[in-house]
Amino acid sequence: MPRSFVEVNVLLPIADEEDAENTCEAVVPYLAGKDCRVFVIHVVKQKRRNADTEAVEARAETVFERTTACFDAVGIPTTGEIWYGTDISETILDAAAEHAADSIVLTPRKKSVWRRLLSENVIGQLARKVDQPLIVLPTEAAD
Repeated sequence: MPRSFVEVNVLLPIADEEDAENTCEAVVPYLAGKDCRVFVIHVVKQKRRNADTEAVEARAETVFERTTACFDAVGIPTTGEIWYGTDISETILDAAAEHAADSIVLTPRKKSVWRRLLSENVIGQLARKVDQPLIVLPTEAAD
């Protein structure tokens, strides 16, 4: 489909159902009324051949249903895809390149201090590697 002169492609990585709710709530006010397209990706941190595809697809379907309903309500076209990779930030960047994303929009997920120390800092890794704007929006559910 050809892009309009001002259409913006937004990549929205979503981890789970709660993340979908929080991200939609945070992002919609900024995108409502804009000429944009949203590409929702659900990243699975493993190689595709090792994945329990039935469980992954069920989880992703819930994410896609939530985000599609949210953006349909304000007239923004949304596409959902599952992406597999062992490095979440690299996988997000690959998806951004494939979709010619003009920006990547994230909301931080609620995590305890210990979980933050032990887990992969995706936002920090993206910030060091990204070529397009990386927009991090706060949510009420984030710490």
